[in-house]
Order: sequence, then C-alpha cells, then structure tokens
Amino acid sequence: ASLGGAHGGPVLDPPCETDSEEDDILLGFTCKPRRVSITALPARTTANRNTMIEYLRTTGKRFLSLKKDKIWLKNCLLMWDNARPHSTTDTREFLTRRDVEPVKQPPYSPDLNLCDRLLFRKLKRLLREDDFGVHEEATLAVQRR
Repeated sequence: ASLGGAHGGPVLDPPCETDSEEDDILLGFTCKPRRVSITALPARTTANRNTMIEYLRTTGKRFLSLKKDKIWLKNCLLMWDNARPHSTTDTREFLTRRDVEPVKQPPYSPDLNLCDRLLFRKLKRLLREDDFGVHEEATLAVQRR
C-alpha cells in the first residue's frame, strides 16, 4: 500500500540503518500503490554516503524503466532523518541535481520514521529465518507474503 505524503505526492521511505553488525541493513522505497523497492546491503556493509547515493541512483533508474507509470524521484517525497549518510554534502548535492527535496524530521524522532516503525519491522519479522543470495530472491519472498 502507498503511504500518502503531506504534499499529495508519493512518499519515499528513508533507508534504514541498524546499530548491530549482525542485523541486515535494509534500504527501501514505498512509492505509489504497489511500488516498493527493498534492498538488503551485504553483511557488514556500512551505510555511508556512497551506499546512499548508489541506492538512490539505481532505484531511480529502476523506477524510470517501468513500462507504465514511470516514477521520477523529484515527484516523490523523501523522508530521511539526520543520519550522517543522509546529510553529507555529496548526498545533498546528488538530490539537489535531481530536484529532490528531503522532508526534514526533527532530531531524535524515530516515531516519525514510518519506514522503521512499519515497513522494516514487519519485513524483518517475516523474513527472519530466510537467507537470500541476490536481490531477486528477497523480492520474490516479499511478494509471496
């Protein structure tokens, strides 16, 4: 289901970061009905400005490659917290060049992070026992549930 944005546009949920090396780091977008992109970073991968920019780049290309209902990043609302990978100059410049303006969240407000509260918590619970080799396997597992 789509998470409606305050400005009437689709919502891009923020990449999710974990504190433990043993947890998977999930990056996800929820945009328009039935348009969800979820990527799990390899174990012990650091979520930094490079992983954020690469994720935005590949997800943007994937959204534009849709045969119908193409999605432009600039038409989505990006809800990020103030984590370092989200606020670096490189990440901000990448978004600015694409006319994407992140929605600002107050510091220390995890209750406003819809991605952490709803999507990733449920996905982690559903997929806890599964082990995926590639993105497509994880995508199929989510679609089956």
